[in-house]
Amino acid sequence: MVAKVIINNKEQNIDKVFDYSIPMVLEERAQVGMRVLVPFGIGNRMVDGIVVRITEKSEYKNLKEIKKVLGSEPVCQPWLLDLCLWVSEKYFCSLYQAIRLTTPPGMESGVREKTMKVARLLVSQDKAFDTIDEMRKKGATARARVVEALLMTECLPLSKLVREKGGSYDAVRSLEKLGFLAVEEVQLVRDAYNETKYQKSTAYKPTSEQKVVIDHLYNVIEEEKNEKILLRGVTGSGKTEVFLQAIEKVIEKGKNAIMLVPEISLTPQMVERFVSRFGNQVAVIHSALSQGERFDEWNKIKNGEVKVVVGARSAIFAPFRNIGIIILDEEHENSYKSETTPRYHAIDVATKRAKDENCVLLLASATPSVNEFYKAKIGEYTLFEMTKRYNEGAMPDVDVVDMRGELFENKNRSPISLKLQREIQKNLDNGEKTILFLNRRGYSTFVSCRECGEVINCPDCSIALTYHKRKDLLSCHYCGYTMRNVEECPSCGSSYVKYFGTGTQKIEEEISRLFPSARILRMDTDTTSEKCSHEKILDKFKNGEADILLGTQMVTKGLDFHDVTLVGVLAADTTLAVDDFRASERGFSLFTQVCGRAGRGNLSGRAIIQTYQPFNSTIKFSRQHDYLGFYENEIIQRKRLNYPPFCDIIYIVATGEDEQTVKEEMEKIGKRLDKEIKPDGNIFSKTGPGEAPISKIKNNYRYRILMKCKNADDAHDLLRSIYEEYEKGRKSVFLTIDINPINMY
Repeated sequence: MVAKVIINNKEQNIDKVFDYSIPMVLEERAQVGMRVLVPFGIGNRMVDGIVVRITEKSEYKNLKEIKKVLGSEPVCQPWLLDLCLWVSEKYFCSLYQAIRLTTPPGMESGVREKTMKVARLLVSQDKAFDTIDEMRKKGATARARVVEALLMTECLPLSKLVREKGGSYDAVRSLEKLGFLAVEEVQLVRDAYNETKYQKSTAYKPTSEQKVVIDHLYNVIEEEKNEKILLRGVTGSGKTEVFLQAIEKVIEKGKNAIMLVPEISLTPQMVERFVSRFGNQVAVIHSALSQGERFDEWNKIKNGEVKVVVGARSAIFAPFRNIGIIILDEEHENSYKSETTPRYHAIDVATKRAKDENCVLLLASATPSVNEFYKAKIGEYTLFEMTKRYNEGAMPDVDVVDMRGELFENKNRSPISLKLQREIQKNLDNGEKTILFLNRRGYSTFVSCRECGEVINCPDCSIALTYHKRKDLLSCHYCGYTMRNVEECPSCGSSYVKYFGTGTQKIEEEISRLFPSARILRMDTDTTSEKCSHEKILDKFKNGEADILLGTQMVTKGLDFHDVTLVGVLAADTTLAVDDFRASERGFSLFTQVCGRAGRGNLSGRAIIQTYQPFNSTIKFSRQHDYLGFYENEIIQRKRLNYPPFCDIIYIVATGEDEQTVKEEMEKIGKRLDKEIKPDGNIFSKTGPGEAPISKIKNNYRYRILMKCKNADDAHDLLRSIYEEYEKGRKSVFLTIDINPINMY
């Protein structure tokens, strides 16, 4: 028998299947999807790979043999191999890189089931009591204590028998030889959540708007029909309950469900909603779990022990079969697009899986992406809209504060406007809660010398370091480089060093100054780096241990606190002032989502947006909660400037340690692409090659080419040939091809 093996070869990125002979002794274990150890190359060095197919013969002679089968079960489920091949082709990555998306977390580092040795009593109760008496008479007290402990529970961990019950390992071994007990190894499941912590919930009577959507979903699920649906529902309209009732229908039919939410929205509150409804039928996958916990959750899915997967982007590759529905909440979120190889978009993969499984795909958002809403408008999706909050409450009133007037008219130098200060004080007096949003972590944006103008940059990246006051450090948010804060300019020696810009740490300090009695919680990357810290912060806020929650994008989504009545958006301009055609879309979404955190209970809500450009159209539409107005305005601009959804963007980036080599290679690619560009052709526009906006990251220089085309699929063969040429041996230059990238830095 012959195994077709894809090699994990990081040095050469060889994306090719190799034939290996399967020794007779390994024929039963060397299945499709198994990880194997094989000799590779002239030196026959041992490398690992994955079996992707088994045949009886090979067209090649003198095949090398598989040396070892690693593990006892396939790491890639055979039915997912076609999906991996599709990902490899579509997103310009190796097949091995695509397969890794479907394998158990921590596979290469040796993560496995957690086990524990336990002792189990084998004799009757009467015999046990007789034995205890005999042992005590002979002075074998350790053995007597072991039997005594097992009489009470029948089965106990060996460590507990020794530590807590007064036994010994020698006593256990002796009793095992005498046949009094058996020592077994059992699996311990590292739970991603504590089910007992959550109170059981049941479906409630839907509103008229919810019922229309639920009834349609029931019909589609019953018919086992592949249909794409987009649900636009204002914040607080009850989209999650629609998901839950649709999933209940799926489970009734004996099928499984995948529920994707952005990492930022995968809060303990979101997990609670699903576990409360479906109990231990839920597996949860997100980055805050340890590798061991993620491995156990993956195993539950693979073994069919759960019916629902709730997770971030990578959960779309969960080893599920028999899927009845795939749901993407907050579908507009950028985090659904991977920014590392493979650069897949979860919506694309979900569309592919839903088609393969012949099931429904449901996308939902209060602020759908312009691309997906346009597709719904032209009939690619069935469109549903929920325009009212579940409790019939009004959307929060939103005021806009012109920060120019704060400085010149009110003489207020604080980043907190006088109006927002008054509203915060009102909430403190009334015992109501406030959420403040700033799209920037750290203390200051950058550190600069006031004498010579020198900005303290990262030595390995072409970007300024951010100051973090709590630890008095400067840090690069791209490569992680960290250094002590500077007291004098490294360029001219001046001591006139100043911090510019405002981060969450600085705002926290300012709020404490303005409201000394206020209890403040800060939620950003710095305060949520430790395990469970995210949950602890939200629990404190929920339990009334804080008055104000200040944070970055983490506070804009997935939070549902009924006593939050005020939201403040600080420095809205930092979100809008970005060199990206989607800046307005991102700004509208963020402002609308965070303002929607207010007034979700019986108390009315209000929000304040602080800006230096109060007449900006995005600010105006956000103030009015007017998604349709924003969309109509934005789609006109996109069409006029020929941006997606009216074209696809192809982004090619070359990186390498030698700048001249990178530049020359990109110029060669540019000349090759010039031949393909025609005003009426598929590729109709090209910018570059030139330096990328961030021209160096981690000591690697970066050059880019930006192209617009009518349809990226029609340019696939050309791009694939360029990609494969660079994968075959140009180690000094690394090439990335990204279709419709989220960031173009």
